[in-house]
Amino acid sequence: MKTKFWIFALAFLYLSMGTAHAQQSEERRIKIELMVKTGNSQVVAVIRSFTVSYNRTLNTPVQDSVNGKPGPADAPRGHYLSADFEKQSIPLLRAFMQNKKGLDGEITVTDAFGKLPGRKIAFKSAMLETMNDQVTGDYGSAFMTLSCEELIIDGVKLEYY
Repeated sequence: MKTKFWIFALAFLYLSMGTAHAQQSEERRIKIELMVKTGNSQVVAVIRSFTVSYNRTLNTPVQDSVNGKPGPADAPRGHYLSADFEKQSIPLLRAFMQNKKGLDGEITVTDAFGKLPGRKIAFKSAMLETMNDQVTGDYGSAFMTLSCEELIIDGVKLEYY
């Protein structure tokens, strides 16, 4: 009776560890990279996750009271891109701090096993809106939110209306 119990317990433990290992490798199989163009070079950073946000009401062009034309400098941006990093990318942070007019770039998502479709999020004139950096004894995380003039998700351009 005790032998059956221990065999069942060991089998359960073995299967549980295999399932946990499969879930961990499933998380690591997806590679997400953020790339920005800085002049003639590129800065690439690995990110843990990202969020795309589009606010249609913020994308209504603001009329310039003097000329009666849309004022691009005054127009709010309704395209936002947030990225979560395991650790702060100093080259990426430096690139955004040195370029006040915004940077063009993209986020690419690839599956190491080639079973899931890839993704590509392109952005133009992205400026750093917010940045958070957290470091503890055993954990690190950084978070950036970019406001963009234009976002293209897998070929679909999110446009002004």
